[in-house]
Amino acid sequence: MRPYDRLRPTAIEIMERLDAYGVELDDQGVHVMTSPVNRHELATSRLQRQLQPQLASGMLAHAGTAEIDDPITGRMRKPDLVVIPEAALERPGETYLRPADVELVAEVVSEPNPDNDYERKTVDYPAMGIPTYMIIDPRKSTVTVFSGPARGPDGMRYRVRHDYVFGDEVTAGGYTIDSGRFLPYEDAETSNER
Repeated sequence: MRPYDRLRPTAIEIMERLDAYGVELDDQGVHVMTSPVNRHELATSRLQRQLQPQLASGMLAHAGTAEIDDPITGRMRKPDLVVIPEAALERPGETYLRPADVELVAEVVSEPNPDNDYERKTVDYPAMGIPTYMIIDPRKSTVTVFSGPARGPDGMRYRVRHDYVFGDEVTAGGYTIDSGRFLPYEDAETSNER
């Protein structure tokens, strides 16, 4: 039995029992996600508001509740935002997305666990076949966009990477984002007050 098959019921039980914000599953095990801070949620909300008017009819920028469940690769991820067809949410049952539904995935880096977004998910999302992955990092005031998943000698990886700083106009999956709308976790005024 694969680790995914053995651990998925445990991951779901943990989420239900602990009323956790989210649970993710990869080849390293089950990961319980902590509730995000205000500026994390603000970045997600501002990204969602920028994307929605650019989307084709029937598409949706959906934040926060949907998990991408991929039994083929043995991964389950709960991204901060996905661009999906509305039809993906019309299916009855739990809010589990199929990787093929997802056009773009975005993560806002959390202060306690940045490696999850930069290391594990840059492996998981291309393995799932997700075309575009955007990382908003309020710790460093940067945005990174990965695209073009392709098989390499060490498995699926993104071929293209573009790095931006807050204030740049960001292109991700054919959409344009004003990254000046995102705030760093800590700014000069806040750090001087400590």
